[in-house]
Amino acid sequence: MVSDAERQTGEGLIYVWLEHDPAAAEADATIPDVPGVNDLDQVADAIRDGRLGRYLPVTLHFADHPRPTARRVRAVDVARLLRDRHIRHRRRYEVMIGVIGDDADGRD
Repeated sequence: MVSDAERQTGEGLIYVWLEHDPAAAEADATIPDVPGVNDLDQVADAIRDGRLGRYLPVTLHFADHPRPTARRVRAVDVARLLRDRHIRHRRRYEVMIGVIGDDADGRD
């Protein structure tokens, strides 16, 4: 959650959306924005340190503003980020029951 102090300053933070659309909800987490350090490196460090939680979405969205326009939001493929930054992880799959296009008897 974003604290009131962080909301008031709006500077020096990277806002991260893990579960929600940035246009529809507040950021799920914030990390300090270190000047001169690549944002992806900072996001990777936050993942490595466990600051973004243990379970991550397929795509992670982040921005430098708490209520960004669509043009200011960046998206990153989490699997690729973990692989490229050599962050140890496990791959898990969630089976969606009742998804449109499922065959009723489970066969093609």
